[in-house]
Amino acid sequence: MQPAYFNKQRGQILISILIAIAVFAILLHALFTLITASFDLVSINRARITAKHLALDRIETIRNLAYTDVGTTEGIPSGILNETEQVNINGLNFIIKTNVIYVDDEYDGQGTDDLFPDYKRVRVEVMWEGLAKPAKNPLVFVTDIAPSIAQSYEGAGTLQIAVVDAYGQPVTQASVLIVADALNPAVNLNINTSGTGITSLPGAQSCTECYQITVTKEGYSTDRTYSTSEVTNPLKPHVSVIEGDVTQVTFSIDKTATLNVSSVSNRESGFTAQSNVSFRLRGSKIIGTDALAQFVYKYDEVHSTDDGGNIAIVNLEWDNYYVFMPEVTSYDIAGNSPLLALNLLPDSSLDYTFSTESHSDYSLLNIVKDPSQNLIENVYINLTSGSYDEEETSGLQDAPDFGQAFFPNLENKTHDYTATASGYFNSSGSVGVNGNSQNEIILSPE
Repeated sequence: MQPAYFNKQRGQILISILIAIAVFAILLHALFTLITASFDLVSINRARITAKHLALDRIETIRNLAYTDVGTTEGIPSGILNETEQVNINGLNFIIKTNVIYVDDEYDGQGTDDLFPDYKRVRVEVMWEGLAKPAKNPLVFVTDIAPSIAQSYEGAGTLQIAVVDAYGQPVTQASVLIVADALNPAVNLNINTSGTGITSLPGAQSCTECYQITVTKEGYSTDRTYSTSEVTNPLKPHVSVIEGDVTQVTFSIDKTATLNVSSVSNRESGFTAQSNVSFRLRGSKIIGTDALAQFVYKYDEVHSTDDGGNIAIVNLEWDNYYVFMPEVTSYDIAGNSPLLALNLLPDSSLDYTFSTESHSDYSLLNIVKDPSQNLIENVYINLTSGSYDEEETSGLQDAPDFGQAFFPNLENKTHDYTATASGYFNSSGSVGVNGNSQNEIILSPE
């Protein structure tokens, strides 16, 4: 049997060996990490050097083209260059994007009166896929190409596009898609607005209502032109360009909003959730008129609440919205909170609740206000017509029918009403009921 100090010494040796192994493992891991990082760095540099050579080769090729050929096949100006090409070198897939625009240089002293461009600006962007691909920063080269002699721009004008928000402020980096299939060569160009929210395209081929323009931006609404096949008389038709002239067109986009809609039962049922109620939501903006000179609205859709009586309608453009029942329905609207129209602002969320009543062909929704347009609760409204004689009270504050009183199952005729409330003078009058009608009553304070 060995002494105890021998066992203690052997334990210390074992611990020392374990520590040495751990330190060696850490050093080995660091060494492998360094080697891997070195290989990655070499790969990135090799890829960037290759991308640089591809970009410079493309720039040099463009500089040797005839000035009239410098342009993309579907862009403004048009030319012989492809907007996107792919090249595989050493197992890496390189993507070369070429963009050409006309530039009207401010230093020529002609300012906005200069209808024709001074030179072309070429932007070559190279990205690559696979090992060590760039995340957000591709390799970019820019060069200007000037004509050797004064160029002729017969059959061309300038297309200038401005993009503003709901308050008339410029929208930068908005995506402007311009398509003109009828031209030869055809145009299919996607370009972003500048810091002033403007895109100016000198050298656009002249034509009549041939440029189809759509303006978008992530998280924003969309504005575009319309053909006569979509809208008989569009307010913003496809754009025309006149030879030797500037065509200016403005588009409005802004951040989208959300409308949270809830459908509930009537007052007698305690305003409980009313499930699966279909309703029609229509904005106020129009895009033109149809063949019968009737307005065509930009937004006019039918929605339905879910089993809980709710629906969130997202990506709505700022506008004033109205809620109606569809032509075929089991319900009528017996109260609104807030009152229509719903003023939906950009980048906002609005809650709206409407109470329902079983559908009848003729009904009347009375809305009672004071001269300052404030709703008044608990107003007694007596409605009479021949043998018909009914009384309802306007809803209480915080109720879905606040300041409103609904009369269902009426006849298609004129009815007389009297409205009374404590602290207000009585109001009387007549109202014609034709379908689902609405009547506004103003009570003056005593």
